[in-house]
Amino acid sequence: MAGCNPNEELYDRLDEKTSDAYTETFDYTLKKGDYSTITDLALEDATTAKDSSRISNIDQYNAFADEFKAANYIPKFLGQKFQALDQGSAISVTYHHLGSLGLLGRFSEAESYTLTEADYDSMGEGEYEPGEYDNFSGSVPPEDYLPDFLAGKYPEAQEGDMVAVTYDFYKGGGVVATLTDYYQFKESNWQVVPNTYVLTTGDYDSMGAPGNYDNFSDDVPPEDYLPTFLEEKFPYAEEGDQKYVVYAYYAGYTEVRAKRYTYNGSEWKSYKTVSNQFIHGDEKWVFDPTVGFEMASSDYQLIVDERDSKYINEYGTGEFYSGADSYHSNFSLVIEDRIEFDAETFEGISTEEAQNIMWERILKKPDEPMATRGGLIVMLQKKFPDAQPTKNGVDVYYEVTFDTYNNDRSSSTYTARYQCTAAGDPAEFKYVESNTPYSSE
Repeated sequence: MAGCNPNEELYDRLDEKTSDAYTETFDYTLKKGDYSTITDLALEDATTAKDSSRISNIDQYNAFADEFKAANYIPKFLGQKFQALDQGSAISVTYHHLGSLGLLGRFSEAESYTLTEADYDSMGEGEYEPGEYDNFSGSVPPEDYLPDFLAGKYPEAQEGDMVAVTYDFYKGGGVVATLTDYYQFKESNWQVVPNTYVLTTGDYDSMGAPGNYDNFSDDVPPEDYLPTFLEEKFPYAEEGDQKYVVYAYYAGYTEVRAKRYTYNGSEWKSYKTVSNQFIHGDEKWVFDPTVGFEMASSDYQLIVDERDSKYINEYGTGEFYSGADSYHSNFSLVIEDRIEFDAETFEGISTEEAQNIMWERILKKPDEPMATRGGLIVMLQKKFPDAQPTKNGVDVYYEVTFDTYNNDRSSSTYTARYQCTAAGDPAEFKYVESNTPYSSE
């Protein structure tokens, strides 16, 4: 199979490896220590302070993000870890991905400010004003006063600036708590950063070990505690809810860090688990987003379910337009079956003509309605509804291996290659090539 640009030359030379080459294909999941190793290797190539700062996030979050893509950093790691592997090897690497870093990096950079008695007084000393008791409360909410206070405090603020404001809050019953809110200068106004929760001393204590020093560390990692904490703190969370959790972390010194957690309906997760393939070219490892798989029974049924009822067998497991059959997990190329279900097309034509029509119905016809679209294109659109045409700047291809039951009652296995050409509902796929007998001439 030919590869895609920019890896085209690499694919063309995969078969040129020497007879004593050592190649393997396997899966590998990055471990916590691997992210540190990747960070160290990437820092060797960093040329600016900005690069170094961005790369350091890999170790901090044990994850990659849109701003520091796995495709850019995993290849060098694989070269070091699997030095014995030669050209032609392929590894499917599973790793953590944050999505876009967004606000996460800003929390640790935010300026901290603790209100003084004079600050409360400056916001009003009358009844139901902050200066009355030098605190906020349910009847004197901080969000009613802090935006104007910050505007006066930071008159030269720039878009995106963030400040962590610590203040006293009267909870009732003589209890005054010290709380922190994050405000960001956005669209010429100071706005509280939504969905942010800053851990308190009581929160650390409630988690056990983190309460020893009111922080997390390498020995007391936040991922071991925060998901459970969030479950207990927000028991009525709904799927899709997000929280930025801000906490102290000891790494030889105490610093502010944050994690963004999303509730998936059953648990709080700070990242998505992603798998992508990397291949060893003639000189080094490269990212390869090609998706390769063998069709299962359920994949054939995806096609059957989209066909016109006139082509469906009595069991609902097979269709005789493209020949997909989930019971036998193959495409039937038996001509007499096609004549029974589609005599208008197949009666009176040669075997060669019939075979070519059947192959076209399996491989191509992308612009037809679902009922008469190419079988493999239907399957790809149903199986991969969120397919994207590129990943990390590389064209995405799909290599589909499938079985056929031939006209002479023999069986064969073939592979067809498709390119995702556009995202959408459904995504669009274009037939590229295959090792089938199909001829487009």
